[in-house]
Amino acid sequence: MPPSVALDPADNQFLDDMKRRCYRFFVEAAHPTTGLVADRGATDGSSFSPYAGSAGCGFALTAHMIAARSGWVSRDEAAARTERLLRSLVELAAHKNGFLYHFFSTEDGSRRLQSEVSSIDTALLIAGAMTSAMAFNDHPEVVQLADELYGRVDWQWMLGKNDLMHMGWTPENGILPYQWESYSELIVLVLLAIGAPSSPIPPRCWKAWRRGPVLQLDGEDFLSYPPLFVQQYPLAFFDFRSYRPESERSFWDNAVRAHQAQIRFMTELGQAYPKSLGHYGADLWGLTSSDSSDGYRDWGGPYENGRIEPDRGIDGTVVPSAAAGGLAIVPAQALRTLRFQRDNFGEQVYGRYGFVNAFNPATEWVNRDVIGIDTGISMVMAENLQTGSVWSNFMTHPSAQRALQLTGFVAR
Repeated sequence: MPPSVALDPADNQFLDDMKRRCYRFFVEAAHPTTGLVADRGATDGSSFSPYAGSAGCGFALTAHMIAARSGWVSRDEAAARTERLLRSLVELAAHKNGFLYHFFSTEDGSRRLQSEVSSIDTALLIAGAMTSAMAFNDHPEVVQLADELYGRVDWQWMLGKNDLMHMGWTPENGILPYQWESYSELIVLVLLAIGAPSSPIPPRCWKAWRRGPVLQLDGEDFLSYPPLFVQQYPLAFFDFRSYRPESERSFWDNAVRAHQAQIRFMTELGQAYPKSLGHYGADLWGLTSSDSSDGYRDWGGPYENGRIEPDRGIDGTVVPSAAAGGLAIVPAQALRTLRFQRDNFGEQVYGRYGFVNAFNPATEWVNRDVIGIDTGISMVMAENLQTGSVWSNFMTHPSAQRALQLTGFVAR
């Protein structure tokens, strides 16, 4: 199913430029020997974290596919980069029963930051590997390594007796008590666990998680959790324009409504609190988990209580990846704010690796870093808007099709 939105030449030029800058991060942040990609880096490329993130490596795998399709590097070079990264993920990166740590050393793959073995981050890594396997299906080493990465995961080990997946495991405490129990990015995790080539979880687990919280926009309800990335990560790979669960809402329509609701929420904030938030509106919107001047924040909106006043410490920060991750979902609104941000704040917020992770026009704070997962979702959704190539590769993977079939998805 090709993209349905017509883009003008200026839009395509902007998107091409942004994607190429994003890809530069995944090349320059890769360890020269292992290919493992740093979790974050300075906006000017002067330094990178000594640790990688498993989800970020999943986006890096997808980025190499996009680079090959775009002709920025040769197909063989992109496949070689993909193979090197996959080999390090399979042979070097620490894991437990196939689940990788959230963070690990870019040099030797050992656990970093006392992080957990993460179920969701492993799923996002697997999604990138699946995309690579289909995109480079004429490179046997890539396919073999991607299959091994997916096939060794014991999904049943992370499943609770209540049919909900646990969030992780640590050597110190074992399986974490926290579970994926309500609407969130869990969709990609549960589907990949059900469609897995080995140790899959039962299809009934699809019904185990709660379809909520539920909010409303113009009388239409939608499933929500405040940071927009929860709407975006599953849709980066699963083409829910074309499929919906039988007797359930469309996750594509749900994501569109959630993005529209955040734009309205932030516009209302700008009108109600003009001193610090007055820049929020249709031209300048976007909140998802990000850095802030006070550290990492899990913010977004709207919220269940229906109030418009700042919640979770919303202070005027703008997170470009919130809109960039929505490019394929609400293209007109996303392009409007992203081009506004580039045109009005220039190199201060749009540089070597595309957009900075976050900035605050009210205080003039600008983050010094980019973060791989946010750069990754920006690049992937821009590509899906323009060509749909991430969707078209991922969706042809047998496990993706098996997951949809087993969980009762039907063509729209």
